[in-house]
Amino acid sequence: MTAGLHALDAAALLAAYGSGELSPVDVMQAVLEQAARREGRLHALCALDAEGALAAARASEARWRAGTALALDGVPVTLKETIAVPGAAWRFGTAATADDAVADFEAPPAARLREAGAIAWARTTMPDYGMLSSGLSSLYDEPARNPWDTTMTPGGSSAGAAAAAAAGYGPLHLGTDIGGSIRLPAGWCGLGGLKPSHGRVPIKPGYAGRVHDRAGQHEERERE
Repeated sequence: MTAGLHALDAAALLAAYGSGELSPVDVMQAVLEQAARREGRLHALCALDAEGALAAARASEARWRAGTALALDGVPVTLKETIAVPGAAWRFGTAATADDAVADFEAPPAARLREAGAIAWARTTMPDYGMLSSGLSSLYDEPARNPWDTTMTPGGSSAGAAAAAAAGYGPLHLGTDIGGSIRLPAGWCGLGGLKPSHGRVPIKPGYAGRVHDRAGQHEERERE
């Protein structure tokens, strides 16, 4: 029974994994099912690796059973499209980039999540270069939509991250903020947003105005 598991926060999941009440496999399956139900209207995701996510969940389950679980082991997380992951598309939300543009390095926030056992199962949409306070983008076929009213934008530039968070695509969603790219979509999607102090979370490529953090029960993010 996976109903409702997609809406649990990270702390609740870790406690349930530790007690054996829940399995990372069941939770990951519930998150994938929730995304499948809502994604046709929301367009929050630009890439999804269901097979890889379930394989990572099975590995996480084995670590929990062996007593070797990591800090965020088995917790689902999405990454904003602009967050560098080796071999993954890295197009900054714009059709102006090459079709085959991929990252050849791993951004520090993505690396820290991976090292902690979190499951990065999908990437979220953003406007061109992260420079709009909406989900409009020349890269994706459809703009991201607000889960509360799909005729409206979720805000931006962490547009897909906020939409995914509000729609219950799991507990954590990594995005970014320069002038409000976490805080605006968080507010427009009924979430809480925080821009942390500069230097609190490492970033690559570096930029003096850009920071990483999370917003709301379900959302965490990285670079603009």
